[in-house]
Amino acid sequence: MVRWFGWLLSAWCGIVPAWSMAAGVATVQAGERTLTVSFDGADARVDVGGIGQGYLLMRGDKLYSVMRIGGQPLVMDGGAMARLLGGGALPPAPDMIRSLGRIEPTGARETVAGRAGSVYTVSYQDERGRNRAGRGVLGKQPEVRELTRALGRMAVLLQTAAGQAPDGARQVLDALEEKGLGLLAYDKQFRVERLAATPPAPGSLDLPAKPAQLPQGLGPLLQGLRAQ
Repeated sequence: MVRWFGWLLSAWCGIVPAWSMAAGVATVQAGERTLTVSFDGADARVDVGGIGQGYLLMRGDKLYSVMRIGGQPLVMDGGAMARLLGGGALPPAPDMIRSLGRIEPTGARETVAGRAGSVYTVSYQDERGRNRAGRGVLGKQPEVRELTRALGRMAVLLQTAAGQAPDGARQVLDALEEKGLGLLAYDKQFRVERLAATPPAPGSLDLPAKPAQLPQGLGPLLQGLRAQ
């Protein structure tokens, strides 16, 4: 689950005030996954292609996992889901940022999802202490910046629930905020395919039910599936 957001989750996660309050619906390619991201102010939702019975929902500073079981919605807070699937703190992915080096413009331009962006080289040190670099396309549009913030906030909530500290990643998001930029693409790990600067469908960001405990027997079943 923590890898769904591709490089954004690995490197661009942090909690940032959503003062621009832009709203939109985006289709994002994150590695092999296609994500539909709906966001409006402090709330956001991520639907993952191929997983039709569940999604992640952020309401303010709370993260929830929503599933449908027997035709009825089952809502769990993000911490409960992470503890269920992880059974404790999960080790960070080795390619996650430990410390940011530089975000430098190359002078090249690229259009992504109909938005003009500038190409940057991003250098950093990963969790294994290796020096790494990648190519990112960054844009100044309010809806692009808000999409980055929404995914970043969701990512940090997931990492915190999994017992991971996103300290190095905060450096990246701080740098983006200082430059007034948002993420359009990064290497082959993350790319915005479509982005509509219109509010999500009414009710799509609402909790469909109150958070509940797992039905008896579902926890061991999910843990068994994860171990396979």
